[in-house]
Amino acid sequence: MDIVCGLGGESMRGPKPLYPISLTDDTAAHLRQLMRAHSTPQAQVLRARIVLTAFEQPDWSNDQIARTLDTSDRMVRKWRRRWVETHSLSDAPRSGAPRRFSP
Repeated sequence: MDIVCGLGGESMRGPKPLYPISLTDDTAAHLRQLMRAHSTPQAQVLRARIVLTAFEQPDWSNDQIARTLDTSDRMVRKWRRRWVETHSLSDAPRSGAPRRFSP
């Protein structure tokens, strides 16, 4: 059974995403501002685009979001899950000893 969704009338393929995104107006505005800022690292811009697209197109599968943003569905799944758990676009802390720089 295919579900027809918004833009382009493409049918949703695959299971419904496990992590639905809900944003307040302020949070959505903040993410849009991050996307427009020239000083924002491109990795964070992509993460913000993933979260905003998932919010604006709740019926889209992770694969559809990945194709639209030219990234992998694995990355979309990762950042949807991380946003639901932490509400942050930051990298997770690294394991192990902190880096040392010799003088």
